[in-house]
Amino acid sequence: MAGLSAISFLFPWVLAALATLPLIWWLLRMVPPRPKTILFPAIQFLYRLKKKEQTAATTPWWLLLLRLMIAALVILAVSGPILNLPEQGNRGGPVVFIVDDGWTAAENWSSVSDGLNHLVRDAARQERQIYIVPTAEAAEGIEPTLKALSTTEALGVAFSLRPKSWPSDFGFLSPLLLQFALLEDPEFIWLSSGIKADETLPDLAAFMGTLSGIGPITLYQQETVLTSPLIKAPKISGEVMEVPLVLPSDAPPIDGVLTARTAAGKILASEPFSFANGKNTVTVPLDVPNKVRNEIGQLSIEDAATAGATFLLDYRWQRRQIGLLSAERSQSDQPLLNEDHYLAKALAPFFDITRQDLPTLIEEGPSLIALGDTGNLPAGQEQALGNWIDKGGILIRFAGPKLANSTTTLVPVDLRSGNRSLQGAMSWGKPATLGPMPETSPFALLDIPADIKILKQVLANPTADLTSKTWAQLEDGTPLVTAVPRGKGWLVLFHITATPDWSNLPLSGMFVEMLREIGNMGQASGDALVRERILPPFLVMDGFGKLTFETGSAEPLNTANLKTMRLNASHPAGYYGNGDFSVAVNVGQFNAEYSVTNPAGYPVQLRDFERAAVIDLVAPLLLAALLLVLIDQLVSLYLQGKLPLPRGLSKAAMLLAVLALGGIAFPQNTYAQQQNLTDEEKLLAATLETRLGYIQTNDRDVDNMSYAGLFGLSEKIRYRTSIETREPLAIDIERDILLFYPLIYWPVTADFAPLSDKAIAKLNDYFKGGGTVLFDTQNQNAVGGFGDDRFNSPENIRLRQLLSRLDIPRLVPVPADHVVTRSFYLMQSFPGRYAGGDVWIEDTSENQGNDGVASLLIGSNDWAAAWAIGADGKPLAATIPGNDRQRELAYRFGINLVMYTLTGNYKADQVHIPAILERLGQ
Repeated sequence: MAGLSAISFLFPWVLAALATLPLIWWLLRMVPPRPKTILFPAIQFLYRLKKKEQTAATTPWWLLLLRLMIAALVILAVSGPILNLPEQGNRGGPVVFIVDDGWTAAENWSSVSDGLNHLVRDAARQERQIYIVPTAEAAEGIEPTLKALSTTEALGVAFSLRPKSWPSDFGFLSPLLLQFALLEDPEFIWLSSGIKADETLPDLAAFMGTLSGIGPITLYQQETVLTSPLIKAPKISGEVMEVPLVLPSDAPPIDGVLTARTAAGKILASEPFSFANGKNTVTVPLDVPNKVRNEIGQLSIEDAATAGATFLLDYRWQRRQIGLLSAERSQSDQPLLNEDHYLAKALAPFFDITRQDLPTLIEEGPSLIALGDTGNLPAGQEQALGNWIDKGGILIRFAGPKLANSTTTLVPVDLRSGNRSLQGAMSWGKPATLGPMPETSPFALLDIPADIKILKQVLANPTADLTSKTWAQLEDGTPLVTAVPRGKGWLVLFHITATPDWSNLPLSGMFVEMLREIGNMGQASGDALVRERILPPFLVMDGFGKLTFETGSAEPLNTANLKTMRLNASHPAGYYGNGDFSVAVNVGQFNAEYSVTNPAGYPVQLRDFERAAVIDLVAPLLLAALLLVLIDQLVSLYLQGKLPLPRGLSKAAMLLAVLALGGIAFPQNTYAQQQNLTDEEKLLAATLETRLGYIQTNDRDVDNMSYAGLFGLSEKIRYRTSIETREPLAIDIERDILLFYPLIYWPVTADFAPLSDKAIAKLNDYFKGGGTVLFDTQNQNAVGGFGDDRFNSPENIRLRQLLSRLDIPRLVPVPADHVVTRSFYLMQSFPGRYAGGDVWIEDTSENQGNDGVASLLIGSNDWAAAWAIGADGKPLAATIPGNDRQRELAYRFGINLVMYTLTGNYKADQVHIPAILERLGQ
């Protein structure tokens, strides 16, 4: 009986109709079933004569009970029963939902989202006006607005709302307080993430204090708030990258694993961590070789899906490799006389130094090479060094007595013979100081020390373009550092030695800074060296820490403001720039502290998110009544003799069979069940019936969509063709056998793990055995980030990496006369969720093996999303640009592809040409 207390009725007065059930019983009892009509000899009457007196025939009691149940179910359905209906207050005014959708809400987002959906439905059921106000700051210059929403709009907003990659800001919402005050008898419901930035707490307290004077506030928050560490900016100390992690104040200590990945998602290193009791900070050391560390694209906390638990890295966290070459032999007994000593000391803080001879350095391919005072190099070495620069290398040369008297052409400007002396009785003048840096120089923002003195220099011959090649100059305007681009690389010359013989610059901190700025050229083109740059949004991070090309309202970033900028809709976390040069913006780069929200400090009524789902029982009751009506009709047909009972089957058994048939109306959800199949069960399922397969990516959303897509396609194939396709199966590429699947759908994700040699061999055998794989990068809508062909997108890069190890022939765009265009339907375009993408297929024109069936196709139209249907048979994803015709064409492409893999080049036979031409009207 306790369970019945959770049921409420919107129209309880309808329940009074239950009092009529006895009358219905009496009426039904008065109407006997229709007599049977039986053909048999009249003598049979004698055999059936009864000696005892009998009463008139009436409706059987179990049939009466069945019909009374139908009447009762209809009455209950009309009364509007609802399970777990929350307590209804006596307020009828508008309700304002204040939703925390900053990055701190991502960890608890399922509770926030489900709670918002339930509460919006409750408010709609009470016919109250609904407002939804997100707390994450909008784009710069956009003021928050209060907009009344219809029930449909409110449900749409509740469904589409997602956490952002910047924090909530209640100071941003303060202009809404005046609009709240104009509402008549409002109620405020705050759905809290449970974590707030300490710097926003004063604004939050002021906001809640004013809001409580306008209307009552109900706070929904998890009883136990899920917390993840915030990754702060890493620091590099020698070979070790030290990564600071910070937990919100008052959060319980946790354990976890920090993972370092490449930009494509490959795991490079992982390190466990643990917070001690009473401590909310810990530093995780990642001790990896510099070459490996330079490949790290992001750091993340395993099983923590928040923007704060992901930290993107750019060139600022990379140590470039520089080759150090000197014409002099190393003098270990007198290092202060050697150029290598000063260069190594200046380069060590920012570069990995390799000392080798020139041919070995060029073969190892460092980013930069530093060359001390050197005259004429051997012709072969000078040519090899020039070729290395043309391919993108950066050569840093230093002048001295040898270079001043050489005839080398490997310099950025034409040099005068000899050197200019600025000291001694016979010199031209006193030691010179540094002049202002040109605006186009990478040293433009460096502070110029006043104590830098230049005693000697090699002069450049005046030319018309000397100024444009000058990066640093003396106070008299003569060049100190010149540079010129050569091919894809740069040639840089210091017009002084790397020792203190000609100046004290090598002893200064500015020398270190100048070499670091030149080293940054390994990550950027020439015009990318200036710090003040305007970079467009490239890859934007959402609140869950995932990168997307959908930049939304994000605006270009001025790199000079990196330390003072605010995270908001105009500048979310992510990458800014392009594929050649980008700067990372992270939540953890800002010195913000976070705390678990204490509801006791605010004038609110506290509620927990944990609540049973509100269930409308009208539809289930009507469905049950309809099922009982069907059973009643079957029983009535039997009693009238129109539904003969099979011999040997009792009435009770027949009734049980009818009830079992009714179970067909309630299909079971097999989405999760098929994932739990054992290897033997999966093997039997794939061999005994025709099934399509899809490659598991370990991304739950992608895998669920792949299953739903192939499930929807299999349904269409079964209804429209003679092929009896069954439920699709998930494939673990490393473990499962592939040979039993005629077609495998492979959604390519940026973080798909590299394939083992065993998996590569398995795929090659599958191709040779006649199998077909449809690779789908699903990024046709990502136009603009990488160009129209998306050649450099993460998915395409990973696809090329996968295909580079496979034994596959040449690929071509699907020809207009290819068999796949007419294997079942006649078609020339192959849209999926997205339209317009090219589809590439193996060129089988000169290979008739496997009956001419191509082993692989490649596209980007996201076909699984177009095919996908839910348990109710309705599409799960909208098509873009979107129409029913596009989805129908997507289904037709899928059917054509399956027919093609099963029948081969059957439709290529000339016998089909007349019928095809007739269908085309030609």
